[in-house]
Amino acid sequence: MVRFFDMFKKKQLSEEYVSPKEIELSKIDKHMNFILRDRLGPLNRQINEKIIEANDKKEEIIHELRQLHKANLMNPNISQREIQIMEGNRENYIKRVSHFLTNIDIPKNYLETYDYCLGFSKGIEELFKEVQKNIFVLSNFFGNELKTINKEITRLEQIIIDLRIHFEKNNIDVLKTIQDKIKQITSHMLKIKKLEHEIIEQDAMLKEHAERLKKLDERILTITSGTDYRALESFKEDKQKAESEFKGKSAVFGKYFSDIDTGLKKYYYRNPGKKILREYLSNALETFIKDSNLELHEILLDLKRSIMSDIIDLKDKKQESTIAAIDNMTLEFLKDLQAEIRRLDDEKKHIQTKITHNSASLNLSEQQYWMSSTQSKIDEHIAVKEKLYKEIAKINAEIAGLKSSIQEGLEKVLDEKIIIKDDLKENIEGSEIENI
Repeated sequence: MVRFFDMFKKKQLSEEYVSPKEIELSKIDKHMNFILRDRLGPLNRQINEKIIEANDKKEEIIHELRQLHKANLMNPNISQREIQIMEGNRENYIKRVSHFLTNIDIPKNYLETYDYCLGFSKGIEELFKEVQKNIFVLSNFFGNELKTINKEITRLEQIIIDLRIHFEKNNIDVLKTIQDKIKQITSHMLKIKKLEHEIIEQDAMLKEHAERLKKLDERILTITSGTDYRALESFKEDKQKAESEFKGKSAVFGKYFSDIDTGLKKYYYRNPGKKILREYLSNALETFIKDSNLELHEILLDLKRSIMSDIIDLKDKKQESTIAAIDNMTLEFLKDLQAEIRRLDDEKKHIQTKITHNSASLNLSEQQYWMSSTQSKIDEHIAVKEKLYKEIAKINAEIAGLKSSIQEGLEKVLDEKIIIKDDLKENIEGSEIENI
């Protein structure tokens, strides 16, 4: 008994379950036409009657406009100026209303008819804005005729509104929205296709730059394996050695100068006219190198005398270190140190000249410049690609939202579960990219 009940229950569940209907995005228009025929078929006669009624009403209003055009003034006491003003306003009113009416052409396609209905009331509103002044003037001459025409126009508008309501009661507004969203998805996909094409172009340029980098690497390898490059490396080693020795000798001078710095500042305060002293206090090493007469030695001797005679006051420890430094900075010591620093400075400059004019150095600098320039272009293309991918991701998110909304709309109209199959991308022709 239990087994029989289970079998019955499974059979009941299988009968209740209906697999979702799969609809391809590219064929939703066909489904919508089927839905419209199915839903609006019984109303087809009413819809056609409304369209016929609207066309008949249009002809009636045109007839009334002709009557207005022929109508004569009943009051013989109206001035010629007033008659001219009336004629101008009548002519403009009839012209504008006639133009609006003759352009009324209700489409046969249901979705297009619904679109037309949506825009009709707005068109009526714009018409009345255009002829508002004419109506105000003419109401003083042909009040009854205008009242009849305006009443008939309002009736025409109501016929169109009734036609729109017929459609909306059958969810055509939902179907219209779905149609618009499909157009949006198609537009988005065309944008994505264009962006993907741009990415392909970026990849082609990246490949081109990568090949150029490879060739530049090969050129650098050729340069660095030549005899000129080996000479260049030897020059660089010599320069490094000279710089190291230069720093060492400069440090010796710097150590002694730091010991006398405080005393020299106080000495300069008392002897502001000594220009070279100001230069020493501003840049000691550079001034020492160009101090051909070693004026520093005479200044140091005078500084010592000033300290010893208490003309310049220094603290005990500072005074001792300053006197000791001055005693060590003899004329011979300064000459030897200056000569060595100058020699090393000249040697550095001479080696640098060799490096600058070395053919390997020149070629290497040129290749490295092009490598840097090419790498910058690669970085730019990578940044552009990242931006394009982000834009595609954003558009895809919008498409997903539109598809979800379309699915909800169709399920509402059909009252059944729907699965949307996205086949638009494969149906988009590559040539359409140019039309975006």
